[in-house]
Amino acid sequence: MICITTPALAVTPFELAQRYINSGQNTEARRALESELRMRPKNLEARYNLAILLEEIGHSDQAQALYQKNISIGRHLPSLINLAATVRSQGDTEQSSLLLKKATRLFRSEATPWYLLAQLAESEGRTIKPAQLFRKAIKTDPMNGFAYLHYADFQSRHKRHDLGLKNSAKASRLLPECAPCWRKCGEIYQRAGKYNTALNAYQRSLAINPDQETRRQLVTTLRSLGQNKRADGIQKSLDTHQKHLIKK
Repeated sequence: MICITTPALAVTPFELAQRYINSGQNTEARRALESELRMRPKNLEARYNLAILLEEIGHSDQAQALYQKNISIGRHLPSLINLAATVRSQGDTEQSSLLLKKATRLFRSEATPWYLLAQLAESEGRTIKPAQLFRKAIKTDPMNGFAYLHYADFQSRHKRHDLGLKNSAKASRLLPECAPCWRKCGEIYQRAGKYNTALNAYQRSLAINPDQETRRQLVTTLRSLGQNKRADGIQKSLDTHQKHLIKK
């Protein structure tokens, strides 16, 4: 029997790598991405994905070199952002800031580098400067839900609950399918004492992605509402799950 490969079945190493990543076969994905880059060295997305996979296994120096290579070849915001995060994790906040400022110049309609600069400024103990940078992020891209969410979290942690609630509501409208975003909104509502609203946010998060951390926060909220029986039931499930992980 003769098998004929049709064009529809032919895939590039990059496409093959995506399939491997989706199925959790990261070693095979790395090999496919390396093959892709030998064939097409200007494929920025392939180099970026390879850098992420290398970071996951602890090869941060190699990943950093790949991000830098991408930036030298062309405009690639994800590589610039990840490189800034990498150097920040190594303690070089000055270089991280310079990279993010470069991103604001190269990508004038992107909010991400602005709110990351705000977070960096807050980590240095500032309060006025981060607020200015968060507002700049929102002004740069008023449709970026993450800009509103990070600003809301900042306001909430600094006891500006009314503003935090206002911006978290905007974030949830722009990011209705983002489970971590609903969880963060839940935290903001809980800090403000809006326990029923927090409960709803955690439930929305769990409906999208039923993770254990959100369940733990849900238990805390239920106890704040006096729903101890329901909280006990969820806590029992969490304890059972934890015991199962320990046995593994």
